[in-house]
Amino acid sequence: MNRIRTHAVAFAAITMCLAVSSAQADDTGHRRQGAHVHGIAHMTLAAEGDKVLIELTSPAASLIGFERAPQTDEERATLALAKENLEAGDAMIRLNLEAACRLETAEIDAAFAEPGQSRAAEHAHADFVVRYSFVCDRPEALGSAALGLFSGFPALERVLFQYVTAEGQGGAELTPRAPVVTFVPL
Repeated sequence: MNRIRTHAVAFAAITMCLAVSSAQADDTGHRRQGAHVHGIAHMTLAAEGDKVLIELTSPAASLIGFERAPQTDEERATLALAKENLEAGDAMIRLNLEAACRLETAEIDAAFAEPGQSRAAEHAHADFVVRYSFVCDRPEALGSAALGLFSGFPALERVLFQYVTAEGQGGAELTPRAPVVTFVPL
């Protein structure tokens, strides 16, 4: 548990650095949007030593088609399948083979308003937040990532991707037709 907490603290610090640096940068479309926009997800990758921490934030509608607690058996099955797919982190985001990275943990936070809560809470815009932790045998060879998210979640149109590696930081806009980012510092 302490190891996960340590990763979470390190990831939060790196994410804050990315937010500050991107807020100071010109708005090139890669800056993390504060708005909840259907079809658009945000992903941040932070590599330090042999660890790679990744956080995905997406509107629930982009992944499962609704943003409230599931109300039917079909919606419950859709949510369960989405969680199962997201837990297979190395299928959702594939780091280049030369780095020899493997998934350690996948944590999913998909908080939905429960039926019976206030009407406003039931109609709130729910998000998925997924945190992945990878360990790499050859971290110096980490050079790219390919997203498998698009094939599993067809309503997802774009992923605004930011990264920090030992080589520097950068960003990219990934789409189903262009799902690969190469880590080239800005």
